[in-house]
Amino acid sequence: MKIQSLNGVWMRRIGCGGEREQQVPYSTLAVGQSTCRREFTVEVDAPRLFLRFDGITYHAKVFLNDVCLGEMLPYSEYEFEITDRVRAGSNTLSVELEDLNLSFGPTAGWENFSGIIRDVSLIGRGENYISDVFFKSRLCNGYRDAAVEVAVETDRPTEGQMRMELFDGSGTCVLSYRQAGGEVCRQYLSDVRLWSPDTPTLYRLCVTFLEGEQEIDRYVCRVGFRELTCDRHRFLLNGKHLFLKGVCKHEMIGNSGHVVSYEQIEQDMRMIKSTGCNFVRLVHYPHCKATVEIADRLGLMVSEEPGLWWSETANEEVAGGSLEVLRRVILRDRNHPSIVFWLSFNECRFTEKFLVDSANICHELDPTRLVSGANCMSNEDTLIYFNKCRFDFYTMHPYSPSFERAMKSAQMLYDKPLLFTEWGGHYVYDNPGYLRESIRKMAALYHQNSDEGALAGSVLWCWADYYDFNRGAPCVCGELFEGIVTMDRQKHLCYDAFCEEIAKIEEPPAPSDYLFTSLSEVEGEALVCESVGEDFSEMVSRVAEEARALPFHAQRQRKLKVGPRLEREEVAGISATPAVLGDGGQLVYTCRRAVSRLTLLGLTSFCKGYPIGGALSEKVAQVKVVFADGEQTYVLRNGREVTTVFATIASSRIDPIADRAPRFAEYSYDQNFEKYVINRLDLTWEGERTVDRVEITSRNRGYQLLMHGVFAK
Repeated sequence: MKIQSLNGVWMRRIGCGGEREQQVPYSTLAVGQSTCRREFTVEVDAPRLFLRFDGITYHAKVFLNDVCLGEMLPYSEYEFEITDRVRAGSNTLSVELEDLNLSFGPTAGWENFSGIIRDVSLIGRGENYISDVFFKSRLCNGYRDAAVEVAVETDRPTEGQMRMELFDGSGTCVLSYRQAGGEVCRQYLSDVRLWSPDTPTLYRLCVTFLEGEQEIDRYVCRVGFRELTCDRHRFLLNGKHLFLKGVCKHEMIGNSGHVVSYEQIEQDMRMIKSTGCNFVRLVHYPHCKATVEIADRLGLMVSEEPGLWWSETANEEVAGGSLEVLRRVILRDRNHPSIVFWLSFNECRFTEKFLVDSANICHELDPTRLVSGANCMSNEDTLIYFNKCRFDFYTMHPYSPSFERAMKSAQMLYDKPLLFTEWGGHYVYDNPGYLRESIRKMAALYHQNSDEGALAGSVLWCWADYYDFNRGAPCVCGELFEGIVTMDRQKHLCYDAFCEEIAKIEEPPAPSDYLFTSLSEVEGEALVCESVGEDFSEMVSRVAEEARALPFHAQRQRKLKVGPRLEREEVAGISATPAVLGDGGQLVYTCRRAVSRLTLLGLTSFCKGYPIGGALSEKVAQVKVVFADGEQTYVLRNGREVTTVFATIASSRIDPIADRAPRFAEYSYDQNFEKYVINRLDLTWEGERTVDRVEITSRNRGYQLLMHGVFAK
């Protein structure tokens, strides 16, 4: 194949105006109708000649020497054979563009641009040539080996052979074989190096079309071995669970429209990679080929889609155009390892027919990848239609000032992975607190991994600010401030928070769904509490209401969803729900063994308690240790052995300290409201003594003493 670039200076006419010079590729504001023209002479010597356009916006008719070669849809690669139409001398190539009044193409979701946005080339080929190559692999033997298939199509029937060669990163040929034209052979390759965001290993595939030993054509591309599959609520990459951490990225950078340099794309993708992301959703149309090539090399998973935004897919022109664009981008990019799934639409009023048709195109042209759509419809419709059309995973765009909508989706869409293909937007712009809270809750759903709520990944809207003259705040003078970087790639307020939080997502979860910090270890055997004590839930409800009368304390304790109990049955071996010693009550723990030490855990008060209530050193309760040969009494005093259970009061953190009962643990649910402490008191004596029981008796009204257990050693 020989290539002659037809980029450079063309003549452009807008409407009925005069012609002016225009550098191609170009992307300008939409103008309605325009025509681009250039003269060229053929400089390549080949039996067959083709014109190739890598992309225009949004509809075009192509003419060579006043003969119409065909029409083009947006963003897509088109070729037209001109072997019998080209002249020996000068030729006139013209492109009639429409960029506004179209059913499919322009949208109201971002600023629209006009232009021949990508390369134009003259391609010289032989009488027959390789028209398509599809590299497929299936990982096996514990992801150590791969079964390889390479399907090759030629423009015309042939009896020739295809020589397949696969080279590793050092240039060593690791696989070589031949197959007949049109035939597909399966070959096995051992000890493959896998492609992943951490190790983006690429191989070079070289397919040579031979007739006899004469080389007719050659096709070369980069490929990789990787596999993204679904495992109930999660994605698996090469057999390992991962959380998809991503951002939505438009192709546009500032005023560049759809013409961005290779260096600009690489800078963007490297910046995204440096945030800790492993995925980029290329919104909402096929990006240029360089973007996907860079993603291959840097180790960023990506998805592609056909250019829809709140589009009416019941409209045949809209549906037909988008399906054709989807078909073309799949054929263009399906050999790239960075592409992990196809999204057939974005935020559309979808019809069942469109969903089925789009899924069929994806599965037929590329059965190796997952398929879904970027969706903001109801959970109920999503559940029905995503299953009817054989989508591989659910998606949702849970934009909201709270996490409630996201949680409902996670709870309802649970029988296959759920990906938030968009979230955030103006709700998190310059609001790092809400961004942090949302990511932490998403991480909790990922680790929860249950039918009661799960999440496989999230994609933040969006990477960078862009132009949109159809929005309210935070859009100012057409500049939509919803990115974590500005148009010129300076960091917004939320940038650091985003990086910090996504770095923690896949960290092993804490022993419970809440934060629990054990500051010491308890030794010994837990004693059985024989008495019931006061009901914990009733106590919390009653005392929370009574405490509103106390100054400063609970009248400002605005939220109490859980209260001071642990959600898991055992943490560090202690009782999850504390026994409650109410006014005039008694707790009895049986022992009946020889011990040298008793450890009391809890020693906190739900209502009074130092430093927020009760007099310092006043008696709260009495502990009587009944031995086989006698008894010993200990007094529990406010601020000496007992403190409040709360570690926050109103808007402040506090540090409740009992000088004789040091802190055993701290735990919290919502750190804005609920933070609690557990204290520890060790009772010791000379040698071992047989203890029959331990009695803890209330000695003062207004204290609700909480005990997480008594341990004997």
